[in-house]
Amino acid sequence: MSANWAERERDTNRLVRAIARYLFENDRVAPEKLYALGKLTWIANSYEGDNPAYIASTKIPALSEALGVDVGRRALPEVARMCSRAMNSPDVEQLILRHTGFTNFYRAYRNSVRSWVEDNFETLADLYRRAHRASGLDDRRQLMATLTDLSGIPKANHPNVLMRSEYYVTPILFSLDPELHLPLINGNEWVQNVLSALDVTDSSLEDQFLAMTRMLGQSGIEDAADLDQVGRAMGNGTIDFVRTETKLPTKSLLRKKETRSERPLQLKDEADIQVIQKAGRQTQRRKHNELTNALQSALGDYTLVEGISADCMFDVLVKSYDEHGNDLLIEAKNSSEVANVRMAVGQLYHYWFGLGNDVEENHIAVLVPDKPSDDVIRFLHKMKIGLFWFQSGQLVTNDDWLVHLVGKS
Repeated sequence: MSANWAERERDTNRLVRAIARYLFENDRVAPEKLYALGKLTWIANSYEGDNPAYIASTKIPALSEALGVDVGRRALPEVARMCSRAMNSPDVEQLILRHTGFTNFYRAYRNSVRSWVEDNFETLADLYRRAHRASGLDDRRQLMATLTDLSGIPKANHPNVLMRSEYYVTPILFSLDPELHLPLINGNEWVQNVLSALDVTDSSLEDQFLAMTRMLGQSGIEDAADLDQVGRAMGNGTIDFVRTETKLPTKSLLRKKETRSERPLQLKDEADIQVIQKAGRQTQRRKHNELTNALQSALGDYTLVEGISADCMFDVLVKSYDEHGNDLLIEAKNSSEVANVRMAVGQLYHYWFGLGNDVEENHIAVLVPDKPSDDVIRFLHKMKIGLFWFQSGQLVTNDDWLVHLVGKS
């Protein structure tokens, strides 16, 4: 969904791991504590930002039950201080204040799962401890084998309607894993996108886990939070991020690029000229990376991907940038001079066509470091090509159809 969403998932992992460590080390593991750890991974229908209803209904009760702290009707900052004191851990206060929770667990099972946790307490306690100290593929594979043997979770008022145990448990294992290498495997659309792309939708839980784990280290996917982000950016059956036996991946998550400065060179002989020319290319690459890094920071609420196939190496694709779910293709140039913009336009049309999009409706834009000339602005506007640039460190645009992404110039 977005780089910020992936970081929200990582912050949930940090918080759940900290509380779990406190419970394990102080021998305070009990069914209600395990239930509360699971609840810390949940979101409500309205959860964005500092939404008071979500915090009051979900986050604070989970913290109170996990730590046995009577918080009354206190607000989150005071709850965070109380929990931090109870755990004797100053770092926990800041973790609690961050945005956490990421799975919209089925509401019909939120109450009935408490009894299921009680019935399976011994197995779950052992499973959570093992996840908390997991190291290597074999450890995590054995967790999946244990999870496979757990019974389904009954639906409230319909005990014969069972939900698969991994739908509830894998978000918790994800949040306990020290390396975030345990993927989310539940019924959410983005998870099913990944399973479909890997052709393991109907496979065993262990096979699904192995297939998803093999994606780590590919296409900019560094951990299971990235893998979840990729799933949100994929359509059903899409293999753009996946390496198969016959095809290499064509897209990758956009990541921060190295922008290290080069050491000044002194001209000595003809061999040095080649070195200097290479350094010039490196300098241009550094400037380009700085520009795309700044764009990534400015659009942190969106999933950004880049092209990695030889014939379609586009700079940035913003997934679902508008209310209709359209993607936006952006080409970045180190200069706002007309020659650079002309080159960007040609690349944009070629990449847009190469991605299989409808050429009758383009969603393309140019990114330059500063405001271009009026002629360039008029040209892009006439061609219905968007324009971004940076002004005092702020990403801006003069296009009404893009202004919801940034501050207007």
